[in-house]
Amino acid sequence: MGVCASAGSLSLSQIVRAAQASIPRAGRELLEALYPPLCPLCRRPGSEFGCTEHRLPGGAGTGRPHCGICARSLPPFLPDGERCDACRRRRPRFARLVVLAPWRDHSGLRDWILAYKHGGRRDLAGPLAAALAERYRAERERRTRNRGESARPLLVPVPLHRLRRFERGYDQALLLARALGEELDAPVRRLLRRRRWTVPQGEAGPESRRSNVAGAFRPVLAEPHHLRGVSVWLVDDVVTSGATVEACVEALGELGARSVGVLALARAGDRPDRR
Repeated sequence: MGVCASAGSLSLSQIVRAAQASIPRAGRELLEALYPPLCPLCRRPGSEFGCTEHRLPGGAGTGRPHCGICARSLPPFLPDGERCDACRRRRPRFARLVVLAPWRDHSGLRDWILAYKHGGRRDLAGPLAAALAERYRAERERRTRNRGESARPLLVPVPLHRLRRFERGYDQALLLARALGEELDAPVRRLLRRRRWTVPQGEAGPESRRSNVAGAFRPVLAEPHHLRGVSVWLVDDVVTSGATVEACVEALGELGARSVGVLALARAGDRPDRR
């Protein structure tokens, strides 16, 4: 299918990548020699996904084993996708967490997230979403082979309090969800609202994180069973303890969501399983 024929169903970044792929190899090499692609983060030679120092993880992730539910790092001798001790003791409310990488394992990704979330670089939402979409497709393909999972996702951003949105100038989870929706051709719905201001989870102690966000989120819609049978995925930038997304999952349960996955850029506060 030609680029023009499919442009209506593709995002801008997908159109650009398709156009680049349609150029003969010699032409691409000439263009890259004349106009070398640059890393969006540091403007050194690279690509839209970064340079050698800031390269975003792809669909295969970091290659290290991680928990198949909460994405916590596992010892190298355990198979990828095994449950960690914490999830064996208490399974989270969300079905599973898919991330690009653990926060501590990828310094380049940390630089991307800090620039995107705190540096005003809202333009980074596109490359970050493209990398996360690749990771989601790889995870879905693996699980489709094993469990027949193929439902089209509904993306729901974790809401930001209006005062924090005013302070930052934009809602980073909403921008990420919209860019991710373009990459996956998936709908994005703002189904949750944040009822009250909460201390940032990175600042709260481990024991207080769950109480910090308890009851902080409510559904925007009032109809029960609105999400029955729908593949719902929460979208956030960084998951720390998981308390925030679990509170969101609880609120989505009032709309009939029985299983909710989480898509995030990184998993922070990640203490490797010591088995």
